[in-house]
Amino acid sequence: MSKNVLCIGALLLDELYFCDQAVQLHTSNPARKSVSLGGVVANIAQYLAQFAVDVSLLTAFGTDSEAAFVQEQLDTLHILYAESISVQANTGKYVSILNPDGSLQLAVCEDECTASITPDYLASKSAYLTQFDLWVIDTNLSLDSIKWCIDFCISQNKKIIIEPVSVPKAHKLATLALSGVFMITPNEEELSAILGNSIAAFPSQLLDQGVQQIWLRKGGQGSEMHLSQRVTKLAAKKVAVTDTTGAGDAALAAWIYGFLTNENSDHCMQMGHALAAEVLQHKGAVIPGMTSEQLHQLTQNSRYDS
Repeated sequence: MSKNVLCIGALLLDELYFCDQAVQLHTSNPARKSVSLGGVVANIAQYLAQFAVDVSLLTAFGTDSEAAFVQEQLDTLHILYAESISVQANTGKYVSILNPDGSLQLAVCEDECTASITPDYLASKSAYLTQFDLWVIDTNLSLDSIKWCIDFCISQNKKIIIEPVSVPKAHKLATLALSGVFMITPNEEELSAILGNSIAAFPSQLLDQGVQQIWLRKGGQGSEMHLSQRVTKLAAKKVAVTDTTGAGDAALAAWIYGFLTNENSDHCMQMGHALAAEVLQHKGAVIPGMTSEQLHQLTQNSRYDS
């Protein structure tokens, strides 16, 4: 497999507000603000670029000053985005309010741009899209666009990873034929949504639909990788949490890097856990300057900690 990765989905400007004290509802809370490039696939693309993976981003930009800011960030990391679309709208924005312990109190997202990534637009880029063997998409895309991506990847023998993003957005996958999808990465609530709000939601139900593997995230309990003949469980490293934003994105980026460099499945999971643990101790979704050498060292240290 080539080491060219394509990420398709929403690009957002992240505004994070870190409250000085536990959040009190219905009143003003003193906080400190952090602004950065964000969005699930953009976070993943940033890490892969820092790991020297050739990564391209197909997304939708607004035409405001914030679009210029995020494009500068992408240019700095040499993330290619020339095939993306610009629309007459504000660049998408994710705003979160976090407690002093780093836990998320509330988040909102405004995104008028991503709806422009339609099946027709994707089809117009077919010749470009065929060069990528590994795709990562998020469920910020419309239902029809997600379906188009799945169908295209299966017809062209490409591997596609789907990041469910959130419970409301994971619902989109409930009505789709998922057979042939390489991997889906839900938490327990998102898994339930994908399975139609099943009271008893099991990864095996997605495997039965033809998904090749399910990486089930269980927060502080760690994660489980489910394949048809094997389940691998890995505990989470105990760390002092500063900010939970982007930990899952970091885990997937590290897993992808391990997969592309021919690490075994267990070690890929360990790499994902190691980077997620490090991100939890930092403000923001992406640690600037993180290298593949540092990732390997973090993974080695985590093995000794466990």
